[in-house]
Amino acid sequence: MGPGKIVVPPFTWIEIGGKSLVQILYLGTDLCGHPGIVHGGMLATMLNEGFANCCFAALSNKIGMTANLNINYRAPVLAGNFVVLWANTTKVQGRKVWVEGHIETLVSEGERPVLLVEASALFVELRQSAASPVQKNSVAA
Repeated sequence: MGPGKIVVPPFTWIEIGGKSLVQILYLGTDLCGHPGIVHGGMLATMLNEGFANCCFAALSNKIGMTANLNINYRAPVLAGNFVVLWANTTKVQGRKVWVEGHIETLVSEGERPVLLVEASALFVELRQSAASPVQKNSVAA
């Protein structure tokens, strides 16, 4: 967050139960690897965080870890523009959740978005997350 980076907080809509997520973000010029092109690592982080926010509600304890993230970069993401991140939970099986999605350009009505990045991921809920929470601020006697 900050000037030249993500100037405003992203607008996010999440479907109840961890089914889908839509997020609109502005990507500033200080997020570039090459001049004018947003760094791929930034895009990977956005996808990972967006996918996690999408699917965690589908897990019984509402938390997990990324086990796998596959990314295909389709077109350069130009800095100084808004983009849309789409995520959909495609499968839930026990402690595992699969998510697919993409990042595309934000367009006006009647225009066709450009696909920028596609990705899929597997998130796993840790067995330990079902254990009772650790008591905070406990003092040993």
